[in-house]
Amino acid sequence: MTFVTDGALGINLAETTTGTTTDGADAKFRLGQRVTASDGSVWLYVQAGAAITQYYTVTIDENYQAVHCTKALVDAGHQIGFAQVAFADNEFGWVCVHGPGNITIRVAASCAADVQLYTTSTAGVLDDTSASQTIIRGVVIVAAATNTASSREAIAVYPNATATP
Repeated sequence: MTFVTDGALGINLAETTTGTTTDGADAKFRLGQRVTASDGSVWLYVQAGAAITQYYTVTIDENYQAVHCTKALVDAGHQIGFAQVAFADNEFGWVCVHGPGNITIRVAASCAADVQLYTTSTAGVLDDTSASQTIIRGVVIVAAATNTASSREAIAVYPNATATP
């Protein structure tokens, strides 16, 4: 089980708490707070800007509102993270923004292991086919997906969509 190791107290990375607005009111921690976990992963405290499905890739805006990842949001420069638990709209919780292993992400059918991944037309799901989508650098799955969309173990080393120099 992964636990926070940087001295922050009272953090349960699998917990979400209820929020009622998108302004961070009643947040248990400061929106945008980062913590490091025992496996070297880094987590960011966010508020769901809409319901988020467990294991889906999310984008996080400047107000730390997280929503399922889309090409448009990635192209706009939003930060990338991975929801390891489901969130209801407006809930607060932690998403992984750097996972050297032991995280799970949702990928499309027949997605290959150890290759670059891209956004897809299905918000929150990544794939190995570009099809006019945006590449998410630093993310690979460790075992190929079969004929159906599925959740797979991934390595996500500070994922981003910036152009290579």
